[in-house]
Amino acid sequence: MSLTNDGKIRANASFTNISDTRIKKDIVDIDDNVGLEKMLLVQPKTYKYIDEEKGTHTVIGFIAQQIREIIPEAVDLGEGKLPNGDEVEDFNCLNKSYIFTLNVCATQELHRMIVRQQEVIDNLISRIDVLES
Repeated sequence: MSLTNDGKIRANASFTNISDTRIKKDIVDIDDNVGLEKMLLVQPKTYKYIDEEKGTHTVIGFIAQQIREIIPEAVDLGEGKLPNGDEVEDFNCLNKSYIFTLNVCATQELHRMIVRQQEVIDNLISRIDVLES
């Protein structure tokens, strides 16, 4: 594993999150429709970093301040340094696992919607077939 001078971690490994049910309590299912509603509000962006040491290429991602308005628990505030050198206490850091989890909820909700719509379509096709015969 190495840390590059442009702030990237390079590793020939996988990163895992602790997720054993034995260390958790108050486990509650997420309403998939809520996940879908939140994902529809997320605004993916393309951008470049002001500090070119982080790279000069266009990045596809999210803006933490915008995500904080939708999924506040996905954003941590802490100490950070701005490109002009100012130290701030309210630097926004995004935990993308919240977005990934809600995206799974949204996908599951969309799948259920598609299945229901397909049932309606199949029913309508059968009725048309009966009418045409």
